[in-house]
This record gives sequence, C-alpha cells and structure tokens, in this order.
Amino acid sequence: MWKIFRIFVKHLKSKVMNFTKTISVVLLIAIIGIAYGLSTNESEKPIVAMSRENYQIQTRTIDSLNKVVDSLQTEIFTLEDGFDFKEHRYEDVLFEYELGISYLKDYHPKAYKDFHRIIAHKEKFSHELERENIKRLNAEDL
Repeated sequence: MWKIFRIFVKHLKSKVMNFTKTISVVLLIAIIGIAYGLSTNESEKPIVAMSRENYQIQTRTIDSLNKVVDSLQTEIFTLEDGFDFKEHRYEDVLFEYELGISYLKDYHPKAYKDFHRIIAHKEKFSHELERENIKRLNAEDL
C-alpha cells in the first residue's frame, strides 16, 4: 500500500510542477506584453516643425478669434444688462412716484388736492372743481 501511495505522490508532484511551469510562462508573457503596450503610447502626436510664417499666421488667427469672442461676449452682456437696467430704472421711477403721492396725501393734503387738479388738466380753480376733487379723493380713500 505504501508503494501505491508513493507512486501517487510522485505522479501528483509531476503534475503540479508542470502546472506551475505553465502558469509562470503565461504570466511572464503577459507581463512582457503589458510592458511593451505601455511603452508605446499611441496617443502621442508626432512633433511637426512649424515655420515662422505659419506660426505668425496661426497666432494672428487665434488673436482675431479671441477679439471676436470678446466683442460678442461684451455685446451680450450689454444687451442683457441694458434691458435689465432700464427695467429697474422704470420700477424705481414708479416707486418714487407712488412714494411721493402717498407722502403728499399723508402730510400735505392741500398739495395733494392741487396735484389731482393739475393732473386733470383743469388749471382754473373753481368751487365745482374742488367738489369733484373732494369726491375723487374720498373715493380713493375707500
């Protein structure tokens, strides 16, 4: 029985040795392949010498394109900011007008009445116009 066991162990050792040799050769080939692939970088562009004239033409083209882009960006900013500025200015004028009217109404009622008379384009003062103003002012208070 020991004899059969020794033969089995010898046979197993030879199989394991063949397997490790095969694995080591495959790993060695894989490592060499990866190293070669990494050493040759395909994405690099070849170096091309450029003459002075071509270089100057290219820089002038780039400069002119940059100027065009800058002018377009400035124009866009001006258009957007200009409309926005006019809108805010209009809102500010309306706010100041309403604030002034409410100030007149609260602190100077006689001037407020005169203001409404002037707005109505009735420059000549009469008692009838004063009554109309009083009616209008009372209607606005409601």
